[in-house]
Amino acid sequence: MSSVIAKTYAKAILDRKDFDEFYSQLNQLSLAFGLEKFLNILNSYDIKQDEKLDFLLSLTDNPSDAFKNFIALLVSNHREGLIPELTKELGEQKALKENTFLGQIYSKEQLSDDEIKTIEEKLSQRFNANIKLDSKISDNDSVRISLDGLGYEISFSMQSLKAKMNDYILKAI
Repeated sequence: MSSVIAKTYAKAILDRKDFDEFYSQLNQLSLAFGLEKFLNILNSYDIKQDEKLDFLLSLTDNPSDAFKNFIALLVSNHREGLIPELTKELGEQKALKENTFLGQIYSKEQLSDDEIKTIEEKLSQRFNANIKLDSKISDNDSVRISLDGLGYEISFSMQSLKAKMNDYILKAI
């Protein structure tokens, strides 16, 4: 249910002329949701709605009146907890609008920036979109690329390559 509500808010924000300002300020707020102290303050029954609103707005840089009204709307409806989900949804919608997709590349060793850039360029050409990859370290010897926004995943294992090469050599003999 909360994702439907977040999508509704995101759709309304996406059509705004000041979308980038809203998105950056919501991004600032959503980072705070990772802190336990912040969540304790936000979820405390001792804090009134006005204080919550002031607290949330104090975490943003020079919020516009429209942004203040939006946060006030969230707080008055007890939906301030939707801010991280709303920010994520806005990021995904922004990526779709700009034809940019984020993905992860998992490998045993850290890949160099040049290697990541080369893979990004190849995938960008293949999907006719702007692809940005984030490198992550994994336990196994395989390399896996995951593009959730496009529903694309590819994995490449050295063990399977060796097995296929062995089969090929044995067939050639």
